[in-house]
Amino acid sequence: MLYRLRKKISNLSFKIWCKISPRMTEHFQDYDIYYFFRNEMDPTFPWKKYIEKKNTYFKQWGFDVPQVEAEYYSKVSGIKAEHYVNRMMVFHYIYPYLNRYDFVPAYMDKNIQKKLLSLPDKDNDIVATKDIIYNSNGIFFTYGDEQCSEEKAIDILLHYGKPFILKPTVDTFGGHGVEMISKDLSRETLLNLIKKYQRNFTFQEVIEQHSDLAKFNPSSINTLRIVTYCDFSLHYKILYACIRFGGEGSIKDNVCSGGGYTGIDCKTGKLLDKKIYSYHIDQPTDIVDQFPTVIPYWEKVKTAALKLHQRLPQLKVVGWDFAITPDGKPLFVEFNPRPGIGLQQAVGPMFSKEDLDELMVHISKSLLKQIPMGVTYFSDYPERKTLHDKFILKN
Repeated sequence: MLYRLRKKISNLSFKIWCKISPRMTEHFQDYDIYYFFRNEMDPTFPWKKYIEKKNTYFKQWGFDVPQVEAEYYSKVSGIKAEHYVNRMMVFHYIYPYLNRYDFVPAYMDKNIQKKLLSLPDKDNDIVATKDIIYNSNGIFFTYGDEQCSEEKAIDILLHYGKPFILKPTVDTFGGHGVEMISKDLSRETLLNLIKKYQRNFTFQEVIEQHSDLAKFNPSSINTLRIVTYCDFSLHYKILYACIRFGGEGSIKDNVCSGGGYTGIDCKTGKLLDKKIYSYHIDQPTDIVDQFPTVIPYWEKVKTAALKLHQRLPQLKVVGWDFAITPDGKPLFVEFNPRPGIGLQQAVGPMFSKEDLDELMVHISKSLLKQIPMGVTYFSDYPERKTLHDKFILKN
């Protein structure tokens, strides 16, 4: 009797949820846009003016996407277009369709990325960051990937004799937790740092960068963000690229930590314009005269990103972070299987219209089922379902 009553209540609750969920989903999308503009973009932009207006490009594929991002990026970039992607489309549909989301949590761990890519790669002249000591799931390893005790790890660090970088290897958005550590530190200080980070972190050698990149900001390691895409013909291409640099005195190049960025012409390596973009962009600032106008060794970095992408068949779109060494070698820092789309689209749409048309044909035809709160299944990739950063439906 009690079981049947519980079942009736459960069924009734589900029916009520199904009726209210469409509006709830819209509410969450509105909130996401509000949060996006308040915390990341220009808080003065009149986003409410466009929240009810639907984007005609995505409407043709059956998706109710607000027009607000297309209006905003068109304003900032000066490139008028309807096919700017917004975060709802990217994180709920595009990335889950292109990338194996069941692989993403593991691939986000920076401790395994160089091993996955077989780096450093002498044949292709690609180098990578060097770990003095790293901790993976609570276990310490040396530079040679040999497991060691905590005591030995501390001894190695105490005798290193130079400053080094300490950073977490998971949940690393925005440079969170990255610290420059002085060479003059005690065993007690190291023990406290290890206690603070607990697990999944690395002590890395400080990167030496090319002098041209250092001109953007001498205190930070300034990196090239390159997003590559494998289309349905298995052709690898670059969607967009930019150089990111830290704010004055900062060791981090992350834009959300006070830094800036400017777009790069993917073919030539030239800076797209004379503007620096940052969080809360309304009117970007002018680039100072001492900045170089062309990225050095651009062809080598571009080739490195495209070659490395071919080693990750589980991911069709990847965001790469590269530095450049003083002698011009591409230096791999990390890759991101869910690259951000916000700031980069300030210089134009993420996808060409031709690529996005092809992609949307596949997504719209293969969409199997959408459950409230944005969990989506695809008929041709049934194991892939969306995972939203804030709103996850647990079945």
